[in-house]
Amino acid sequence: MLSTEPGPNRWMLGFKEAVLSSFRFLGDFGLRAVDEQVTFVRYESPKVFVNVYHGRASYELGVEIGRLEEPTKKLTIFSIVRWAGAEKAEGFGQHVIFQVSSAEGVQEFVPKLGALVKKYAAPLLRGDESAYDSAFEFQARQYADEVKQMNLAVLRSKAAAAWRSKDYAQIVELYDQVRDDLTVVESKKLAYAEQQVLAVGPRQVPRKR
Repeated sequence: MLSTEPGPNRWMLGFKEAVLSSFRFLGDFGLRAVDEQVTFVRYESPKVFVNVYHGRASYELGVEIGRLEEPTKKLTIFSIVRWAGAEKAEGFGQHVIFQVSSAEGVQEFVPKLGALVKKYAAPLLRGDESAYDSAFEFQARQYADEVKQMNLAVLRSKAAAAWRSKDYAQIVELYDQVRDDLTVVESKKLAYAEQQVLAVGPRQVPRKR
């Protein structure tokens, strides 16, 4: 079971102090620290909030930014960097996690998070409505695409197994669901599988959508 409370020696990592130092620039945007804990620091302005956290069990560092009027809607710093079109410039891969469990790691990566926020989140820190609309729309599209890619990965794994066992009806049933997303090789496999299914009788052809 994951711990919901930080360990008694967690303060020794110096997370809170690193955040208060590295995110001091938030004061230029009217944000002030309203909650200071050993694994969590929250800033607020009249319109905006910024959460900086160090996962109590995961030790993952992260930043969330949002509007006080919509407290459940949050933008992660990773989505913000991608929204700004700087994913490659910052060396982001498909998944980015700052996971540190040492004081040295905290001192290295908290300032990096602060620098990313300062560099790419300025319109959001100011409470720019159009920036929030654009960023939330981008994050929603990104999430939908990630879900789609995970589902495709599962489907492709099943299709690969069906191909090895020469279960052509199963291949047709699976690939028919995602025709627009098939690779050239997969499209050829689908065409071949359809021929094999039709060759043994129409009763085995799966129902099309």
